[in-house]
Parts: sequence; C-alpha cells; structure tokens
Amino acid sequence: MDYGSGEASEISDSEIDEYEDKSYNCLKMGELQVKISDNSYKCPFCAGKKKQDYRYKELFQHATGVGSSSNRGAKVKANHRALANFLKNDVAESSPSLQLMVIETEPSKPKEEDRFVFPWMGVLVNVPTEYKNGRHVGESGTRQKEQLSRFNPLKVIPLWNYKGHTGNAIVDFSKDWSGFKDAMAFENYLEAKHLGKKDWYEKKHHAPEIYGWVARSDDYYAEGPIGEYLHKNGDLKSITDLTNEESRKTDKLVANLANEIEAKNKHLQELECKYNQTNLSLDKAMEEKEALLQAYNIGMCISPLLSIDLLLHKWILRDQIFCTRGQILGIYIMQVL
Repeated sequence: MDYGSGEASEISDSEIDEYEDKSYNCLKMGELQVKISDNSYKCPFCAGKKKQDYRYKELFQHATGVGSSSNRGAKVKANHRALANFLKNDVAESSPSLQLMVIETEPSKPKEEDRFVFPWMGVLVNVPTEYKNGRHVGESGTRQKEQLSRFNPLKVIPLWNYKGHTGNAIVDFSKDWSGFKDAMAFENYLEAKHLGKKDWYEKKHHAPEIYGWVARSDDYYAEGPIGEYLHKNGDLKSITDLTNEESRKTDKLVANLANEIEAKNKHLQELECKYNQTNLSLDKAMEEKEALLQAYNIGMCISPLLSIDLLLHKWILRDQIFCTRGQILGIYIMQVL
C-alpha cells in the first residue's frame, strides 16, 4: 500500500471505508511506527512534515482533524481516520489514563497544564460557503461577529486560500482575563449544543450548524489554514504561564512604585529641611525688625525731653550772663562817681 500523503494514486470517496480498514490493519500489525517513546508519538502518514513529535492528545486531534477535513483527498482522510481509530482502540488501551482522556464526554474546566493560544482565540469550522464565480464564498467576519456578540469578540477573521473561503474562521477575544472568560463561555455554549470540538472530531456525520471551540496546542500545530493562522498570530501559554507572567509584571510594578515613593519621600525631606531653614531665617529677621522698631519708638520719645533740657539750660546761662553784666556795670558806675 502507498501510505504517503500525496494524492498521485488517489481513491474515490466510495473507497474510503475500505482503504481505512486496510490502513487500520497495517497499524495493528505494526507495519507502521506510531509510538516513539512512552510520551512521544508521530504520524506515519505525514512523513517529512515538520511536526513529528506529538503528545498522545495532539496526535489524536491531528488524526481526527485531517480525517474529517473537507479540504483533503480521500486517501489522506482514510489513513488519518485509521490512525485515529488505532490510537483510540489500541494504543489508549495500554494506558488507562490516556484512554480516559480520549473517552471523556463532559468538558472539564481548563486545566493549568492545558496550553491555549494567546491572545485568546476561538476556532469556527463548518462555516457555510457556496461556490460562485469559480470560488467558495461565505459570510463576512462582521456578520459572524454580530451573531457571536453575546461573547464579546473583538473580531472574526474568515480564513481564505486560493480556492476561496475555507469554511473556517478565527474568533479574536481580548487579551485580559475577561477575554478568557468570554472565550470559555463561547466554548461551553457550543459544547452544550453538541457543536463543540469533541463533537466535530468524533462524529462522521456533522450537523449543518457551525462548530467551534477555544484554540489550544493541537489547533496550533494542526496543518492547514487554522494552524497557519494561529502560528502567525499567537503563542502557546498555559494558565500557569500567564499567572506567573502577570505576577512578575505586578512585582515589577510594585518595585517601581516603591522606588518612586522612596525618591519622593527623600525629596519631601529635602523640602522640609529647606522650609525649616527658611522659617528660622524669617523668624530671625522678624526679631531684628521688631528690635529696630522698638528702638526707633524709644528714640522718638526721648528726643523732645532732650530739647526741653537744652532750652532751659540756655535760659539759665543767659540769666547768669545778664546778672554778671549788671554787676560789672554797677561796679563801673560806682568807680566813676
């Protein structure tokens, strides 16, 4: 059998089930290597691809995603469906914890070890399209954003390729924790209507409605327009990563504020010192002014008294002079007579 991902020897859609059974038997017989180590797996049907070191969950999502893709050839889909069944029925049985992960039916709350695409993004698949003028076309992102308005998306980006609308779209949410809350509400709403990720990958026959979920690591590493867009516009981060990053930013902010407060306190102390010095100088100047004013007032009171004393002294001297002159004149007259 030709297990390559090329489509040179393509099969028809009616032969998919038969080809899937043959590939599945080859996997069970060990003709194709899937498991590299205890926690590392590879896709035997994607030889030469960049991504060849999957965790179990990532490889399972890769296999189911390619197997249900509308943009892949029949042989590629058959091979990946066989791989998904092999992982679910054979590989998972040897590891109870992995089997539980596969058959889990109820969506659990996000675990700290889960890696999300950040900024928060949602994935929409099975978006209705129609063929017009040689290309596939679909609803605009603005229209889809209006339909999802209850979840407060920033925008919806339809994904296109050379054939037109791929039937996929990305939903952007805000980068903060309120955006994460909106993204999870979006995912939980669709899961409750059986239009979530598990429903899309595990059911062969899909409803005509749009399916969606929050983008995680398997979507990030997926081949095709979804994985390409997520790679270009996001990074993988766990809740723990984001919490630690936010904590570091908070610690740095607190440290910067503490340094700023310390600098302002030092400046305030310098201003207080200058104020005290200025206040002392002003008090001294006021005391000197008060002393000068008091001296001036005292001088104004003493000056008239001194003037009166001098005038009296002058009058006494004048009387004494007149008296002496009179005596001298009397003696002179007596001598003449």
